[in-house]
Amino acid sequence: MVAVAVEHRGPGKPGKKPVPGFAALEVIPDAATETLEKFLADKVKPSSHILSDGWHGYRRLKQKGFEHTATAVSKQNEPAHVLFPWVHITLSNLKRFLLGTHHKVEQKHLKHDVAEFNYRLNRRTMEPDLMVRLLRACICTQTITYKQLVATPEQA
Repeated sequence: MVAVAVEHRGPGKPGKKPVPGFAALEVIPDAATETLEKFLADKVKPSSHILSDGWHGYRRLKQKGFEHTATAVSKQNEPAHVLFPWVHITLSNLKRFLLGTHHKVEQKHLKHDVAEFNYRLNRRTMEPDLMVRLLRACICTQTITYKQLVATPEQA
């Protein structure tokens, strides 16, 4: 299961989708209230306005300091991909990335594959600075061995 949050930067042009900003994606164990609250607390600025579907796991967001508007998708005339376009576009692009780049999704690598996609997605407009950012990331990141790469999560 992958949790997704996409920032809305602006309303977009008349008749067009809102302009997306940064995205946050994370592999999560379940859709429980505590799990979703932790994801949002880690990835979203407090007091942000969160738009969500009617899932009960979001019911305490106002108590956690977020503005929250829930839209029960099942009670709307519009399908979910129309109500939450950038979340669905992001998930669609993630699926294409996983199949096109890695060809096969393995549970033991999913966390890192999603993190790679998220990193690339959030830097898609930063091409002029890409080389410097990549070098900085390489210098600041600890390397792993081949044994760690192919190990199951329990062995890593």
